[in-house]
Amino acid sequence: MASARGRGPTDKAVPSRAVLDWVARAVGVGTQVRGFTRLAGATSSAVHAVDVLTRSGALMRLVLRRYVDPAVLESEPRAVAREAAVLTAVRNLSAGVPRVVATDPDGAHGEVPALLMTRVPGRPRVRPRADLARFLERLSDPLPELHATPLPAEPSFPRFHPYSGAAMGEPPAWSRHPGAWQQALTVHSTTWRSDVDVVIHRDYHPLNVLWRGTELSGVVDWAWGCRGPGPVDVAHCRLNLALGVSVDAADAFLRAWQDRAGVADYDPSWDLRDAVDALSGFDDTHAARLRLDELVARSAAAL
Repeated sequence: MASARGRGPTDKAVPSRAVLDWVARAVGVGTQVRGFTRLAGATSSAVHAVDVLTRSGALMRLVLRRYVDPAVLESEPRAVAREAAVLTAVRNLSAGVPRVVATDPDGAHGEVPALLMTRVPGRPRVRPRADLARFLERLSDPLPELHATPLPAEPSFPRFHPYSGAAMGEPPAWSRHPGAWQQALTVHSTTWRSDVDVVIHRDYHPLNVLWRGTELSGVVDWAWGCRGPGPVDVAHCRLNLALGVSVDAADAFLRAWQDRAGVADYDPSWDLRDAVDALSGFDDTHAARLRLDELVARSAAAL
């Protein structure tokens, strides 16, 4: 799956005793940490599921995110405050989202900045075993409500910026559609619109959505959430669906989102921007290249 986030050697770090003690204190006096497990999939931080037992005997299931990669913190020094602000803004979404339990923005309690939050029940699904259409419809459900979330007035609320600071100069050498890629490069180099800014997830795709059975139970991994153009979420999910399932699935997702959002027209330039933006971090395999190439060709033809 594509995810154009940082790819540091961060997901193996084990929480220290000092960190676990901080977790217990953050929950309340008499709390005991019963165990923790590393969660797969994190690329920009170390993420663990942590179970704690409160003084009253209640079991709480939490998630601990720690920014242990210096490169990530260099590019995003306010990473903990950023995610906490976004989670606060989206706390009323119908889809389950984590609730902030405690923050350690400067690493005062465990050497690195950390965020402690509640754990949303469910499991990610790259694709359904059956009924792809229903899966894609449910996958599109949270976006209209998310994008209707009131924008926080705080000037410090994070703002969108492309993953790639500058686009590559030439189409990928492996492409069968260099003309389409040239269009994508041209579009990517123009100013990204800000007149359509809403609250966005920024990294919305199937691995960041949780399911219980056939029902969507939550949206997680809000580390890159921000104020930005709503179509970015649509385009990024389409990109990941194209790479993980098929370009046809990406098109079906778009139709489902348009139906739910009441949007008649979709600007395919968002797909071209996101495709170029993802080149620095996508899983560069032969199959992925073919699907990304097809997505770019279709989107360029639709311009």
